[in-house]
Amino acid sequence: MYLKRLEIKGFKSFAERTVLDFLPVKSGKFSITAIVGPNGAGKSNISDAVRWVMGEQSLKNLRGKKNEDVIFSGSESKGQLGAAEVVMVLDNNDGKILPDYPEITVARRLYRSGEGEYLINNNPVRLLDIHLLLARAQFAQHSYSVVGQGMIDRLLSIGPAERKDFLDEASGIKEFQIKQHQADLKLDRTKENIEQAGRLMQEVEPRLKILARQVKKLEKRQEVELKLREYQEQYYSSLFLANKRELDRLGGELEKVDGDYRVIFKDLEDIQTELARLAKGAARQDLFNELQSKYQALSREKNDLERQLAIKEGQMRAEYNVAGKQNISWIQDKLAGLKSQLKNLSSQLAEVQAEWKGAERALADQKNLVESCTREKNETQLRITQLEGQMLQDQSEQNYRQAAGLSAVQAVLENKEKFGKVYGLVAELAEVDEKYRVALEVAAGSYLSAIVVADDEVARKAIEFLRENRLGVATFLPINKISERRAAENENEIISQLGVCGYASGLIKHDEKFDNVFSFVFGQTIVVETLPVAQRIGVGKTRMVTLAGDLIEKSGAMRGGYRFVKKGALGFAHKLNWDQEKMQDYQAMILQLKQNLIEIDARQESAKAGLLQTELKREAARTRQAMLDTENKKLEQEIAGLEQELALLNVSPEEFGEMLSQLQAEKIVLEKEIKTKADGIDGISEKINRFNQEEEDKKQRVFSLQDEMQKKQSRLNEILSVRNDLKIRVARLETRQESITDEVRAEMGLAVISIIERKPPEIEPEKLEEFLAEIQKLKYQLSLIGGIDEEVVADYQQTKERFEFLSGQISDLNAAIVDLEKMIVELDEVMKKKRAAAFKKIRKEFDRYAKILFGGGSADIYEIYGEPEEEEVPAEEAEQAVIMEEAEKPKKKKEKILTGIDIMVNPPGKKIKNINTLSGGERTLASIALICAVLNFNPSPFVVLDEVEAALDETNTRRFAQILSELSSQSQFIIITHNRVTMHSADALYGVVMSGDGVSRLLSVKMEEDGQYQVDK
Repeated sequence: MYLKRLEIKGFKSFAERTVLDFLPVKSGKFSITAIVGPNGAGKSNISDAVRWVMGEQSLKNLRGKKNEDVIFSGSESKGQLGAAEVVMVLDNNDGKILPDYPEITVARRLYRSGEGEYLINNNPVRLLDIHLLLARAQFAQHSYSVVGQGMIDRLLSIGPAERKDFLDEASGIKEFQIKQHQADLKLDRTKENIEQAGRLMQEVEPRLKILARQVKKLEKRQEVELKLREYQEQYYSSLFLANKRELDRLGGELEKVDGDYRVIFKDLEDIQTELARLAKGAARQDLFNELQSKYQALSREKNDLERQLAIKEGQMRAEYNVAGKQNISWIQDKLAGLKSQLKNLSSQLAEVQAEWKGAERALADQKNLVESCTREKNETQLRITQLEGQMLQDQSEQNYRQAAGLSAVQAVLENKEKFGKVYGLVAELAEVDEKYRVALEVAAGSYLSAIVVADDEVARKAIEFLRENRLGVATFLPINKISERRAAENENEIISQLGVCGYASGLIKHDEKFDNVFSFVFGQTIVVETLPVAQRIGVGKTRMVTLAGDLIEKSGAMRGGYRFVKKGALGFAHKLNWDQEKMQDYQAMILQLKQNLIEIDARQESAKAGLLQTELKREAARTRQAMLDTENKKLEQEIAGLEQELALLNVSPEEFGEMLSQLQAEKIVLEKEIKTKADGIDGISEKINRFNQEEEDKKQRVFSLQDEMQKKQSRLNEILSVRNDLKIRVARLETRQESITDEVRAEMGLAVISIIERKPPEIEPEKLEEFLAEIQKLKYQLSLIGGIDEEVVADYQQTKERFEFLSGQISDLNAAIVDLEKMIVELDEVMKKKRAAAFKKIRKEFDRYAKILFGGGSADIYEIYGEPEEEEVPAEEAEQAVIMEEAEKPKKKKEKILTGIDIMVNPPGKKIKNINTLSGGERTLASIALICAVLNFNPSPFVVLDEVEAALDETNTRRFAQILSELSSQSQFIIITHNRVTMHSADALYGVVMSGDGVSRLLSVKMEEDGQYQVDK
């Protein structure tokens, strides 16, 4: 290994990049390179550069006061540089160090900012790495590899201890000393770490014991909790499943009862329909009146014909009984009296007929009133039945919602992985400022408990899950289907008005993907500060809500007042209680209808009483009319007979035969007409009788339907009672299921369906009480154990791990101390052996080289031993050490150690007792002899000598040159000199010059074999 190249840039006076190439090994000898030049040209800066790149830290040795002094500081014509760099390239073909690299580059950079770096083969390294590398290569940084101008005299003037360090480095044990020093430092740090770890263990150990007791207590608690959980899972799942089976059974019964209810209700509707059809009798009454009119007309016509027939018959009888005309006056008087009676009787008959017709009309009105009351009564009863059924149905549905409520939502959220992407409740997907919380709660309403899902397929799966497990109902908002609600133009104008906070959807913070969801939930609801602001904008103009929670619908409806704060309510507002207002509305309507039913019954009874009275009046009028008709007929017949007799008395005998024939013919015609009228009257009477029979049948059908309706109504009430009882039982069971669900969630933090899915062993119903008693017992045990923070386990584990870590660290550190102490002893033994061998050889070579340089005389080096210095210890430790030392038997002798190296030189003819009495030249020769002895024993790959022979005369310089030639077989020499003899012994010359710009530059001269030389610039 030798120095192949040295590159300097920005270091001291070498502002420009300067490269020094050194000759390779030739014929088994290393090159000798001389660097010459006038004083002040910067020659010594090259040796400083070598020293600096090898890691020199002493600015005094570099002839500076601060770090930036090594950076080119500028001149009159050239500015200062920002960094200094020196690169040393070593030829490593012999593989002495780093065998994989034929060439090793060691570089050092320093920036004017104060930052610096070391590099080996362009890789950043530590200064320690540089020292170890150079030590393995036998470079002696601080002794003989770079020998400066003051080093020669200093070797003799320094003390024995420093001289010992010089020879230690020369002995090749520098690497071991570095390692030993590092081991000592590590040993001290290890002992400090042991003490620190011991103190920490003293702090940790009491806490570890406390935590261990708490963890043991917690483990007992966890054991009880585990057993309690097992019992609770079996108990709650068994109870829930038993209730579910009962619910399924009741559900089957309820479904059957509902079927019966629907059948009976349908029959009632059919009866009502038929009764309504039968009640529509206006057209049939007209038919009855028409038949009565025809009957009466025919009766009158028949009566007239019979009267005429009676007259004809009287006339014919008069024809046979005429005896004379003396009866004419009497007949006329009798006839006048009868006609007067007939006139009065006709008046009475007209009054009776009018009374009879009035009774007929009143009877028809009373019948219509009774039928109307019947219809109204049936309709009212049907409406009451419908309302009662609807109320029970709505109440059952509401109870079901109560039982399901949020438990359905919770069940969906706990099993959301089964359905697809479930984002959560609307209330959980947004954040609101406290100022707008109440307003936004009211605006969102029940939608806060709605579940937001990715699409309608997820909603379908969740709904089927709730239905199959009878867990209740929930509202789902699929993102792929929900559309936003756009604002009207007039609503955008409202936003800018005073007292308006903005759209509700704009006052809530949420993810962008839920824009349509919250637009749908809030619509175009506008948040205003107060009700007066809403009135100013206009009630009914748009949907508004105040900060106090008063809601103004677009329809004009307003809802508000004092709002109670409900603890544990979902999100902003979630109401699960039965709607009391709706219940009151149902009850009010049913009560009103029952009151109406009472009034209808009263009207119907009154109408029936009036109908009976009217029928009596009509029958009385009919009887009286019949009597008057009979009397009228008698009078008419009597009058007709008298008139005929009077007419015959006034007829002549000639006219008698002709008149009798004419009367006979008229009689025959009248008899035919009377027969025709009688047939017509019989036909109409038959129709009237048939009509009356139909009406009677209809009346009987109405009565029958009313009886059947009463029976159906009674049956329907029974079914409703059974159904209501079943619904109440179902509601109770559902409430119980909800209570179980809530209790499980409160006790175990789980949904009961999650426990059932694990299929714990089911308990027989008769053993449920035993399990409940055991659960209570376990809870009591937990209360006795008390609450323990479960973080104690983590704290205990951390503390235990820390304690074990510290114990392990102390064990490792104790083992490391043993290893370090063993290594230090081994290194010490190695260094002693190497130092002894080196000392013997260097001592011999020193004497030889001194004789060569002095031309005789003698020189020697010898070791100085002494006792090791005692370390200062605290008084308490010193006293304890004394006690322990006195206790030791027998006492050991203190071991002597090597404390320094001293030199003795006797030039020819002189005997020197003190080396300081030597002359300057003699001191230089003695120092050179010692350096050469060291180089002979432990040759450095290269050696830099900076004007070491400046004090020698020409004879001694030739001797020095001869020694250099001898040593060049082992080391490369770079000599900075002014001596011509030294120059002639060099293989190559580098000249250093400095121009007016203050920058050092090189001229190289290569010596030829024939003594000539070649100059390179």
